[in-house]
Amino acid sequence: MMKGDYTKLTKKWFQHSSNFELDGLALQGLKIIHFEVGLVRAAFVIPDHLLDRDGNWNVGAMAVLIDGMAAGAVFSMTGANLATVDYTMSFYSTAKVKEEVEIEAKVVGEKGNLASVEINIQKKSNGEKVVIGKQWMHVTPLKKPHSMKSKL
Repeated sequence: MMKGDYTKLTKKWFQHSSNFELDGLALQGLKIIHFEVGLVRAAFVIPDHLLDRDGNWNVGAMAVLIDGMAAGAVFSMTGANLATVDYTMSFYSTAKVKEEVEIEAKVVGEKGNLASVEINIQKKSNGEKVVIGKQWMHVTPLKKPHSMKSKL
């Protein structure tokens, strides 16, 4: 896997993520606190539109946010196309509307064209764990278009 520093491009992606329908809903209001190669830290206040019928942060919205954070961590070191190939979430507590959480996505392993990311979300007020996501992503390097030469 080719590595480099793509944190500036990653920052641009997060800034424009609201342009994508699903990501835009789940990531709206996400504040990136820290970027470095293979690591993204953020803060997030749970908005009204991401609640389930019990008033908790919707697990589907959590899954989209976790996937986006994992992609950001991997992209920051590869600058490549990514595909999630394995994904698990372990839930520890719930988060309510207007509650602030801290999120950390960190690349913790690599094997061939696969990168393993761990995403931890905890409540800012007391450090209580909300969810831990573990994800493997397939990395496909971006290829520059080749100019086709005519055989005529």
